[in-house]
Amino acid sequence: MGDGSTKALKAANMFSFDEYLKVAHEGRTPVDIGPFMNDFLTNPKYDASGAGGYKSQAGKEAKAGLSPQERLQQSYDKAQREGRRASPRLSKEDDKSGKYSPYVVKQVELQAGPIELGIIAPPHQDSRRPIPTILAISRGEQRHVAKLFRALRAEERGWQLLVPMRTANSPDFFEPAGLTILEQLLKAVLEDREGDISPFGAMSNVFHFLGMSHGSAALLSLACKAPEQVGSLTLIQGFLPQLCEIQALRNTENIHFYVGDQDELGHREYLRGIKESLKEAGGRSHTHLVKGASHYDIDKFIDLEDLWKRLELAR
Repeated sequence: MGDGSTKALKAANMFSFDEYLKVAHEGRTPVDIGPFMNDFLTNPKYDASGAGGYKSQAGKEAKAGLSPQERLQQSYDKAQREGRRASPRLSKEDDKSGKYSPYVVKQVELQAGPIELGIIAPPHQDSRRPIPTILAISRGEQRHVAKLFRALRAEERGWQLLVPMRTANSPDFFEPAGLTILEQLLKAVLEDREGDISPFGAMSNVFHFLGMSHGSAALLSLACKAPEQVGSLTLIQGFLPQLCEIQALRNTENIHFYVGDQDELGHREYLRGIKESLKEAGGRSHTHLVKGASHYDIDKFIDLEDLWKRLELAR
């Protein structure tokens, strides 16, 4: 692959964006992944279109007339579309197995717009005492409680787990308008004295952020906006949204990234870029490569006991 020959740059040899980095950039990962992704998708030298990108000659001709900024935006849009495939729902058999947490859904009205909130919590107590609280956002369209979140069985460990879910008209949570919704939700939960939103308060007025893919991007943006309310930040896959100021997390501890060694959507590179940006800002994070996991089945390979150890250490 890295012999510098023309053949090495053909789509037949271009198995992934990771291979592109090896061939075109000697394995160097950029801090800003956008231009590299744009080059991979649009440069005819690499013929990425032959590997499943732009399928028609008409599409290629239309793309040739785009400005560099428009091509870059298309690259971002494509990456987002690829990540929208939702997490698998539980089968009826799984739902009845007792291995996954039940949850309730509340409608929450915020100034920026309504959302639904999935809630997993221990049996409700009369007193609204604070307990460790996970704020989790699913992958895809962010309208469900991910199977992995239910597999954690947070209620059995004395934690509550809150899952914001978009309504049909809500923006993506990693977009500026969606981020405003999340900021208002944090404030509402912290100010909730009667249990109108969540059954328990958040211990120490902090949340343990846990995201998957698009949900990771949303929570990364939220963490950068409100670092003082981050007890820990765990990203399972994910990418750096535009306008996200990663230097805000330079003093944040307990930042962990999980990604499959078979991830086919470039998230190893995305997270590597975030890690390097954070390091340049004076912060630190820990990356965990999940062996055998691709983008869409990583929940089957993550060691949940190991994940819980990291959460408990951060409480």
